[in-house]
Amino acid sequence: MSEEDPGAATPPGQPDLPPGAVRVHLRRAPRYRAFVLAGAILGLVAGAVASIVLGGGDAPFSSTTLTGYVGAIGLLVGGLVGAAVAVLVERPRR
Repeated sequence: MSEEDPGAATPPGQPDLPPGAVRVHLRRAPRYRAFVLAGAILGLVAGAVASIVLGGGDAPFSSTTLTGYVGAIGLLVGGLVGAAVAVLVERPRR
């Protein structure tokens, strides 16, 4: 018998449903905004720290400008990585 069959037997360990009730399956999905935001913040911090630690050498930009550019790149890359992690978390397990 299929799950849509109203006459299907109740699985063991499950309480009987009252008449007219329908058994549903809740789909748990990650909150993409939280994953992207966390990844972006971590990327920004990692980019800024890497820029400060590695330094700019003889760069034509000031160290503040270089830190801002590398931090912005880290922000974008971190957001993309956070979104990819959210997609991987949502994938159904086999």
